[in-house]
Parts: sequence; structure tokens; C-alpha cells
Amino acid sequence: MRNNDTPDDQDDIRLLLAAGLGAEPPLRAGTVEAAMAAGRRRSGVRRLARTGAGAGVTAALATVVVCLASAAPASGPVAAPTAAVADPLTGPVALVGEVGEAPQALRPDSFGPGTDRPTGWTSERLGATLAGLLPPGASDVRAGDIAGRTFRVVWRGAGGPVEFIGGGERTADAPKVPLCATVALPKITPLPGHPAPEEVAPTSRCELVDLPDGGRAEAVTLTFPQGGRTSQYVRVLRADGRTVTLQQFPERPEGSLDTTALLAIANDPAWRF
Repeated sequence: MRNNDTPDDQDDIRLLLAAGLGAEPPLRAGTVEAAMAAGRRRSGVRRLARTGAGAGVTAALATVVVCLASAAPASGPVAAPTAAVADPLTGPVALVGEVGEAPQALRPDSFGPGTDRPTGWTSERLGATLAGLLPPGASDVRAGDIAGRTFRVVWRGAGGPVEFIGGGERTADAPKVPLCATVALPKITPLPGHPAPEEVAPTSRCELVDLPDGGRAEAVTLTFPQGGRTSQYVRVLRADGRTVTLQQFPERPEGSLDTTALLAIANDPAWRF
């Protein structure tokens, strides 16, 4: 999901939640602030859209806001809420793809927070490294939201423009988010005439990948109901102690790289930050 698909201002988020819930009971007091604080600590939850880190978890959480935004009326008064509903952070988290193991229930706020230390490279150098690993085509590089850790690259290949949102960090410093974790969304009844969350939320397919050099990775494909548009994301826990994340947003499906190519780029020796 793109950074500009969801509002960052707390007041805007409260308004969206209120409008989306309508006559439904409100979220428990402090829920929005707690969720946003948890996201900042883990540098993954809202940076789902921004860095790609922990995309399986963050995509589900950000979808709550996107779904409510879709259900919100353009204007008009919002019905006064009454009682409390389940906090989205208490939804169960299941680790998928673990062969021979039953899904394990976890809370997102039980994940380790990470340190937020920069890599030692500038964001521009991180982006330029990705640009040098992409197939032939012009690339525009710019910094991401977190100096020395995130970047954005627009690559213009033969299949059309593709935007990459990426991040790099030492694995020991990264948020401890399990590979292929998914969050169950709370039940929300939409306002009459508006789509239900499950009708606009992307579906995700996550695969665990064991790399030949001993690294491990997750590869996620998000499919959006509107036109079947997809976005691919990889998070590679490299054998050299570095973590590289990449998420691509192609303008046309034929412009995207496949998962094998994304994994190879994220695990390339050029990432020596």
C-alpha cells in the first residue's frame, strides 16, 4: 500500500474511524494513540506502507483505516458512539507457512521494537544501490521517511514505471516481527450503501523462503479487489546479519519483477551498509 493512501494526522484518523463506524460502538479510548505509538516503536506498523518492514502485519492493520475511509460518507454528521468494541491490537496473529507447526496466537505489541539505528549509509546511497541492481531502465532515487534506512526508487523499465519502497537495517536492530505473520481484522459493520471492509481489503499470500546461503525471507503478494491490482513485497533476513525489504507498485502488471528477482536483488552482496 502506498504511503499517500492513508492519512498520518491523528485527528484525520479519528474522524475516519468515527465516520466508518457510524452507529457502531467506538474504539476504546486511547486505541488510536496506542496503535500509532506501537507502530513507531516497531518502525514497522505504519512504516508498512512506508518501508515495507513487516508487511504481512502492517498491511492488515493499515487496511482497517483504508476500509473505514472507503466507508466514510463525503459529508454530514457522524452518529454519536456508545459502547466499547474490540481493540484491533488484540486481534489474533497467526504465523502461516510454518511446516508441521500449528498457528501460534500472538499480539502485534508482543513483537520486539527494534532500535531505529541508521545503517551508516544515506537513504540516497541505499536507493542508488537498488537502482544499480535493477534491469536496464532509467531510475529516479529519493530518500524515504527514515534517514539512513528507507528509500524510494521509480524505475522505468520496458513494461512501464514501477515504484519501489525499500529499507535496510542490521537484523539485530530490526523490529522482531515473525515471518509471514497475519493479523485478523475486527468485525466492522459498514454504513448502508458502502462496501464492507472485506470487500475493499487486499488479500495476501505469503511464502517462507529458505535461501541457499542460509538466509530466510518472506515473499508477500497483496491483491486489491479493485481491478485485481497487485503489489509484491519481500523481506530478506540475510545470512550476513543485514535485513533488506523491498515492495513494488507497478503501473502495469507487465512492468513488475517476479518474486525470484526481488529476492535476488534483496540478497545481493552489493548491500554492504
